[in-house]
Amino acid sequence: MALRTKCRQCSGELHAETIDSMSGEEGALKVTLSGFPVMVCERGHRHFMVPDFPLKLLKRVAIDDEATLPSGRKKGLIFKEYLCGKCGEKLGSDAQVKPFGFDVGVDDFPKFRLELNVPVYTCSACGREQLRDREEVKALTPAAMAQGFQAAGLRPET
Repeated sequence: MALRTKCRQCSGELHAETIDSMSGEEGALKVTLSGFPVMVCERGHRHFMVPDFPLKLLKRVAIDDEATLPSGRKKGLIFKEYLCGKCGEKLGSDAQVKPFGFDVGVDDFPKFRLELNVPVYTCSACGREQLRDREEVKALTPAAMAQGFQAAGLRPET
């Protein structure tokens, strides 16, 4: 897909820039994007590189990056327990927020840094540090990213 050349708000010429840092939070998840590529006009209106850039980014993060995070597993429908993904021992309730960072590339656009700050639980039996449940993080990621985009003045295409 070709880069846009005109601002959809003022019809001004667009040029490529990067946003140093933007963040969004949802629940226990904080997402920070650094060096994020955007198109900007002379009036400062920001646009995604291409209209479907956020969707491509979300797919990339959910399928490739979050899948690599160490995770426990959830057991039970009503009375949920979280078990260590390595040894199966029940995880405690104490957590520390830790960052997991990824260098992200979408199509042929410049790479940028994505950092997920999430609660990490340490198994008392084997010592493995892990998320309680990867699916919980995946469910929070779209809203956290949307907040970051909104804070940076990026809006989805209409």
